[in-house]
Amino acid sequence: MKLKVSFRNVSKQYVLYKKQSDKIKGLFFPNKNEKGFFAVRDVSFDVYEGETIGFVGINGSGKSTMSNLLAKIIPPTSGEIDMDGQPSLIAIAAGLNNQLSGKDNIRLKCLMMGLTNKEIDELYEKIVEFADIGDFIDQPVKSYSSGMKSRLGFAISAHIDPDILIIDEALSVGDQTFYQKCVDRITEFKEQGKTIFFVSHSISQIQKICDRVAWMHYGELRMFDDTKKVVKEYKEFVDWFNKLSKKEKKEYQLKHKEGRKGVQKAEKVTRYQEDGKRRSFFGPAFQVTILTILTILLALSMFSDRPLRTLVTFGASSSNKTEVLQSTSPHNQGASDLKKVDRQAIVMADPMTVYKDQAMKKKAAFTLPFGEQVQVVAENKQTVKIRTANQTYFVKPTALKNEDQLKQLSIQQGQFNSYVSPASAASYEYLLSFLGKEESVLLQRMHTLNSVKSDQGENIQRLVTEKTDYVIHQGQADTIVFREIMPVSPSTLGLTEQNVWRNEKQTKFVVKGKNNLFVINNEQHTLTISAIK
Repeated sequence: MKLKVSFRNVSKQYVLYKKQSDKIKGLFFPNKNEKGFFAVRDVSFDVYEGETIGFVGINGSGKSTMSNLLAKIIPPTSGEIDMDGQPSLIAIAAGLNNQLSGKDNIRLKCLMMGLTNKEIDELYEKIVEFADIGDFIDQPVKSYSSGMKSRLGFAISAHIDPDILIIDEALSVGDQTFYQKCVDRITEFKEQGKTIFFVSHSISQIQKICDRVAWMHYGELRMFDDTKKVVKEYKEFVDWFNKLSKKEKKEYQLKHKEGRKGVQKAEKVTRYQEDGKRRSFFGPAFQVTILTILTILLALSMFSDRPLRTLVTFGASSSNKTEVLQSTSPHNQGASDLKKVDRQAIVMADPMTVYKDQAMKKKAAFTLPFGEQVQVVAENKQTVKIRTANQTYFVKPTALKNEDQLKQLSIQQGQFNSYVSPASAASYEYLLSFLGKEESVLLQRMHTLNSVKSDQGENIQRLVTEKTDYVIHQGQADTIVFREIMPVSPSTLGLTEQNVWRNEKQTKFVVKGKNNLFVINNEQHTLTISAIK
């Protein structure tokens, strides 16, 4: 059989720095006697064409490091890796750009793997059909669930005809139908004589797919043999480990973690071998030095009114031709008068600072939350005057967006029924029926209300047992808040990123229906439904 992959005394060590400055210092002045952490140490094995090799081991054993070494994402610290063929890594979101759409990621990843545009066009429909993510193929990958990312990543890698396929936990997030589709594809690869490495915590998957198994144990290769033998030994170890007490488990883990620290020995020069040619990895310190100098020059240019070429030539360029007079600051001219307007806006800051004066020197005693509706009554370029709870305040223009800019969708109140707390799910429709009703109706129909005040001084009628609040504005319940809801994402509601507004941390979003505004807060686990004003 033809030898495809050979590891010879391969180690991967990371130096553990306490401070970022120590890490930068280590790039220029490496200390050979400094202790580091061995993610993988002294691993040797041979894999032949057509074999499927599984990797098992408890968390932190070095499985993912091995997959990255095989995929050439990271170079080994010492030892030799001889590889006959081009590897392709499949992991959750591996090689995917979150800002690009699925369609663009297909082209980008295929181009990175050496395919031409013509070859990509021929494969595109097959990849999309295999991924089976529907219209989301045109949406940014950052809006995908982990399962969707895995489907897309597997579909791309499985169709570029790799010589060596490395699968790192990519099948653990898919459903059973997609899993079976992947297994069928892996079986096809095996029949074609492809070499496959399969990293998984699922013993059943390992037994079904793999010919041989490598058991990684705290960075070392503990066993490498037929699947049946290794799985039997590994199961016995897991059963033994699970029977240990908490203290015994901690002592066992600490002992092995300490054993992975040490000074790197001087060994052979690390290199990869491909098709009989060796490619050395050299000069990282020199490359880092050049990049650092360029970075410093770019940083200096940000604080200078002279172009970068002037800095690079140490002032050789004529400054009188490049300097530009700064315009007078609008703050020095005095704030212009506010122009009266009448429109609705939505708070986009998280949270939004509110001021009592137009100069925005005196902060109010409260902030407004992301997604809240406010009425804009006047504005200029520096200041926006808003009205809330019958009071007027001043905020920065960047903290708001016009409500008209948010696209109106056909989303309904009932679409959230399955996400609210069980305490309120049973009477969800009944609770919603009081939205927009007079406060007196609430008090008359419900006898378990507790009255509390919001930070803005508005009255809130709270149903403790139903985990629900009614915000009273001008005597009406114009907003309902469901507490303790399950996490909700736009994709689970069938929404695209273009139709929702998110906060900066991507933990909250607002969506506009025909009659209601919906604000989902996955930090505080609340769903706020208010009538569009």
